Amino acid sequence: MINIKDEIGVLGIDDGPFNKNTNEVLLIGTYFRGNKIIDGIYFKRITRDGMDSTEKIIEIAKGKHRGKINAIFLDGITFGGFNIANIYEIYHKTDIPVVVVMRKMPNFQRIEDALKKHFKDYEVRISLIKSLPKPERLNNIYVQYIGIKKEILKLIIKKTILKIIFQSF
Repeated sequence: MINIKDEIGVLGIDDGPFNKNTNEVLLIGTYFRGNKIIDGIYFKRITRDGMDSTEKIIEIAKGKHRGKINAIFLDGITFGGFNIANIYEIYHKTDIPVVVVMRKMPNFQRIEDALKKHFKDYEVRISLIKSLPKPERLNNIYVQYIGIKKEILKLIIKKTILKIIFQSF
């Protein structure tokens, strides 16, 4: 049996609210110990619909808590509109497992259609999305992950989720 300590360190990444008229979006990183202690909050600016979220996530992960982070959790793969995070690059440049968490299965056809309609570099963006691991259902969430075994991921999720949100996990 693998033992995961209650205060395992994880980094959670999400974007802040933004409107379509702004060029910059706030990217927020939160370092948690377990599911009770917030030990650090980080802010970076990314370009709305740009391609710089990967670089900024890596900068956050290499910050003050680098040696204590056991996994990086991303709220989806897009931030600030369609600023797509490359989880392979994040993992390879930090050597920290990366987990994408989603509440529902993405509609990849709608995403592809939107990218084709709005972006000149849609082929690069679609290629990146298609290169990522297929989302897997874990109880009531979907995950994509790299650098970690599914059994260990399940244990880390159990230690770090807020019980009131994911009671059935």
